Amino acid sequence: MAITFATDVSPIVFDLETAPLADVAQYLDPPDLTDIQAPSNYVKPEAIAAYVERERAKRLTEFAERCASSAALDPNCARIVALGWWTQTEAEYRPLRTEAEEAQAIAVFWKRAQHRTLVGFRIREFDLPMLIQRSRYLDVAHPALDLGRYTRGASIDDLYDLLTFHDARGERVMRRGLTAFARRFGLPVTDTIRGEDIPALVAAGDWEAVVSHVQADVALTVALARRLRVIHDEDAR
Repeated sequence: MAITFATDVSPIVFDLETAPLADVAQYLDPPDLTDIQAPSNYVKPEAIAAYVERERAKRLTEFAERCASSAALDPNCARIVALGWWTQTEAEYRPLRTEAEEAQAIAVFWKRAQHRTLVGFRIREFDLPMLIQRSRYLDVAHPALDLGRYTRGASIDDLYDLLTFHDARGERVMRRGLTAFARRFGLPVTDTIRGEDIPALVAAGDWEAVVSHVQADVALTVALARRLRVIHDEDAR
């Protein structure tokens, strides 16, 4: 199913947070455990068996850690656990504890986003593909966006593209994250939670912290967009 955007009217700034699917392991290639062999100096059968078991446990632990970190960034292995947006007339920040809540929030977001310029940080590469793919999995109607690097058919203002000149290659010293650019422009950054902390917070059931982080990121994106004049004062009242 697809919906389309019409004429741009005003900006909507948004951000989302993700965590791995609960059953993500079944979608990933498991570690190879068949080639584990004890060193040649291991002679006793019980020592060899203990070594093999330790190595198996080590590889399985590393596999689980990869699931918890890398999978959260893959639209096919993660789900959206928080979604927040801001316009000049409203701001909303939702914890998405279940897929039912996720589907409902995504549907509301697409409705709010109609006729607006989509504004965010690295939304072309991450947030929008995640929203679209989750819309597909959850059977939610979504816009047919063109996410090509230099296309703006659906009115997308990605601050990352703007600040990196569409990720032009060259010497890089400073980190290119949202907080790094905010600090560089003299904007205060007070949130201590990082995106990579979200899966653990979700696992711990600390939804207040999850929503607090997405709210802080939206506010910081709004401030940076105003500083770059992507959002003008009349948009931010």
